[in-house]
Amino acid sequence: MVLEKRADGTGKPQIRVGLRDVGLRDGRIVPLSVPEHVPPGTLNINDVIFVNVIEGKKQADGRAELRIRPKVQGAALVLENKTGRILAMAGGFSYPLSQLNRTTQALRQPGSSIKPLIYLAALHRGLQPNTLILDQPVTLPPIPGVSTHHWTPKNYDSSSWGSITLRRALENSKNLVTARLLDGGIDKDPTKSLQETCDLALEARIYRECMKNYPFVLGAQAVRMIDLAAFYAAIANEGQRVTPYSIDSIDQNGRSVYRRQTGAPVMMAGGDRAAFYQLRTILEGVVARGTATSMKHLTHFVGGKTGTTDSENDAWFIGFTSDVTVAVWVGYDNARGKRTLGDGATGGKVSVPIVEPIIQATWNLHAPKTALPPPSAEAARHLKALPIDFASGQRLASANNGAFTEYFKLDAGKRLRDTQYSLAGRHSLARGEPRPGAAMPGPGPGPNVIDERPLYVSPSAGGRLPPSNRVPRNLRELFGY
Repeated sequence: MVLEKRADGTGKPQIRVGLRDVGLRDGRIVPLSVPEHVPPGTLNINDVIFVNVIEGKKQADGRAELRIRPKVQGAALVLENKTGRILAMAGGFSYPLSQLNRTTQALRQPGSSIKPLIYLAALHRGLQPNTLILDQPVTLPPIPGVSTHHWTPKNYDSSSWGSITLRRALENSKNLVTARLLDGGIDKDPTKSLQETCDLALEARIYRECMKNYPFVLGAQAVRMIDLAAFYAAIANEGQRVTPYSIDSIDQNGRSVYRRQTGAPVMMAGGDRAAFYQLRTILEGVVARGTATSMKHLTHFVGGKTGTTDSENDAWFIGFTSDVTVAVWVGYDNARGKRTLGDGATGGKVSVPIVEPIIQATWNLHAPKTALPPPSAEAARHLKALPIDFASGQRLASANNGAFTEYFKLDAGKRLRDTQYSLAGRHSLARGEPRPGAAMPGPGPGPNVIDERPLYVSPSAGGRLPPSNRVPRNLRELFGY
């Protein structure tokens, strides 16, 4: 209850409230913190308000914060990776105010949180994480029978970093690179690349059908949170798909009327565990160096991807640990049309801080904190860990202080396919710096980053690996445009 209201020496209103604890007055009167957007004149003596009490070192040091019913909505979901069991679910701010469960019933655009799907298609096709691709403007042709106009996307910050590896592109959520993967990264025909990506989405049960248009790869098609979270759990499982569920069994009068049946494991992408593991390590980089660096201190324990839609209408982060997947969405309901969360309200700034305490709670209540595991025996047979220069993707002779450990996929003959220059010419070699005027978060104190994860497979000795002598197949490979 508001008991005192007076101005301080500067004329700023000071409000003090009397506290009640389970209906009984505890005798304290503490200062009230009011958000800047709430005019002090809206509170009067004897008003009954809801507050959050912040205790100090002493009882007299306590203070209260005004609790206000938010207009923005949100949802959170926690899945067990191996089983799909729903461990926790919050479908909105208040069930009495809104019975819509936004984890299972709402369809929202995922933005960049859908991008791992496209990169999975490229890795499954044989590209390596160190493959160079141009982060430069690209225009894709109309799709016959679908669209009559060309598509020219742009990056969120309108920047262009020039030549960049696939790893760095996904870590920093580059739209232009994602679009370019449709033009030669998956298939030479952009429409066929789009179809392959769609086929993966259907296999993952993210969608029942796909929009056959290029903006699909940037998250234009709305999705249910629970379906997208299940895909991220599959990434943590090296491609083993799970079906989320909340009920194990139902008994009536001592008789079992329902028991959940577990089917045979289903592996996606033809059981390409190696590609899924490569993708998982890239998503770990999102936390270590990319758009989710506010959780950088959880490097090697958490991977995931942020997502932000046009005009900051939706803010996502979906992250996984060795045991669980946590998804968080924040945005306004669309009953009155789309509403922005505000300039700069990205998934990295809005949703990542919400995910972290949920992850911490899972370590306290569900499973202990453990580092994300190395590749399984099945995946390891098709992978080779080698040191590279992080900025350029160039393979190195030995793991020196500036080396980064990258996982390369081997072909059926156990040979390493070198794709570093398959999409961009040699002269476009990345130098670890953006084009003039473009901002880029640095990976560390130097141009490279040191990965503290130990090598899974010891790299071969010798000098710096020689450049490939393969003849360029087209002008794009020769000149890099």
